Amino acid sequence: MGSTGPSPNMSRNSSSNSLYSLGGSRKGSKMGSKKGSSNNLQDQVRGLAAKLSGVTLATEAQMASLKLSDSSTITDTFQTLLDSALGIEKFNMGAPKTASSTTSRSNAAADLAAAVKTLGVRSLKKYGILKSIKSTLQANNPVANALEGCLLICRGLCELIGQGVEPFIIPLLPLILNACSHSAGTVRDASEDCSRTIISILNTHAVCIVVPVLFKALEHTEWRVKSLALSTLSDLAKNKPLEVSVLLPKILPKLTPVVWDTKTQVAKGAASTILECCKTNLNPDVRDAIPAVVNAICKPSETIKAIEKLMHTTFIVSVDASTLSILCPVLSRALKEKLTLHKRMASIVIDNMSKLVDSPTAVAPFGPLLVPDLKKVCENVQFEEIRDVAMKALKTLTKALGHSSVEEATERYAQEMLEEQRRIEEEQKRIENERLLIEKKAKDEEAAELEERRKFKEAMDAARRLEKLEEDKVKKEKEEDDKKKEKAKKDTKKGGKCQGCGLKKCKKSCLFFGGAM
Repeated sequence: MGSTGPSPNMSRNSSSNSLYSLGGSRKGSKMGSKKGSSNNLQDQVRGLAAKLSGVTLATEAQMASLKLSDSSTITDTFQTLLDSALGIEKFNMGAPKTASSTTSRSNAAADLAAAVKTLGVRSLKKYGILKSIKSTLQANNPVANALEGCLLICRGLCELIGQGVEPFIIPLLPLILNACSHSAGTVRDASEDCSRTIISILNTHAVCIVVPVLFKALEHTEWRVKSLALSTLSDLAKNKPLEVSVLLPKILPKLTPVVWDTKTQVAKGAASTILECCKTNLNPDVRDAIPAVVNAICKPSETIKAIEKLMHTTFIVSVDASTLSILCPVLSRALKEKLTLHKRMASIVIDNMSKLVDSPTAVAPFGPLLVPDLKKVCENVQFEEIRDVAMKALKTLTKALGHSSVEEATERYAQEMLEEQRRIEEEQKRIENERLLIEKKAKDEEAAELEERRKFKEAMDAARRLEKLEEDKVKKEKEEDDKKKEKAKKDTKKGGKCQGCGLKKCKKSCLFFGGAM
């Protein structure tokens, strides 16, 4: 495959390698990522996929014929294309069996997108296509072919219809990103291609909806989903730079912790994405310093190099919230450096920057980050010249924040810190109380269990004693009965008369004379 990519009219039936144009074949890109020594994330990213092309609805005449068909024919066509795109094989008597492949599913997805374009996007709901796609993407263990087919359908709709399908496709973006965690490589590739296509046709007003979805994907446990979310955000920064620049105060705090991810691919992807997002900043004064600042964000040891770069920056245009979100974290870190010279450099940059802040609202979120550190420099540094520089920067920053004096700003942020400390203490107290309640409940349950065991043991002992008494009583009665029977056997008189002579008083001639009377 040539590096310039296939022509738009090239059919995907020719070869599976024709699916990817700008990055070479899929196999070649993987081998390059293994053998190459570059650490750039872009070396590991697959090439852009060629657009899907249909077979049965590839021409205007075929689309017009479908539009003129009756309702049952249209329904059967949609169902046949959907089944083919999902890899559902049908067996016809007398016809040879053909196994579903990525190429056939891609062609069916393109044909289905063409049918939707012909009959309108409402046909997605009318013929149950959207419901089938959603149920497959939400399934716990979907079939790989069906999952890939759903992703190909979403991609085909975006490529062929464009922004008209945004209300149907954007709600599926979280599921599309999650599909990148699948074990099948074809599904992961389809997920990546689909997310890229969605970003390429994204409406300006939809950026604020997509960005929180990408933030949520960064919390996923699977590293491939995180990596895809980062690359998608990077593509968004390239396609919608103005909208991303406005959202930088929200984007950078979410991306910065990802730099320390344990997975190398995710950490490198986060660094690359931060750089792409920061490049959307419109301030020409800090444009040359952005690579150094981003490097300092990712590597704290490079903070001084970034401050030195900013020291040579002349601020001319107004400084907005986007610019502040890039610079303030590094400046705050520089104010905490051990060397007083570095504190002085950071104070000078803050002073120069604060003079051109466009509004107090823009700098308000960063006041708690810089004011306390500047105040510590003013109070703790022993060199008067450096204390004066820090005090000057503090006054300029205070004015930019809209406060009348340093004391007012300091008091305000001190009050905020006290409230935050109080909130933390209350939360700790609540957690401690809950822990004590849980321990008390556990002790009460243990005591109740011991008491129940004691009562049960006493009851069992009492039952055994009663049983023994009953056995003793029965045994005693039995012994008495045996004695009576034995006495009755030895008794010579029955009814008061002798059993030998029949008299009450035996004669001397009686055998029982003198015996027991």
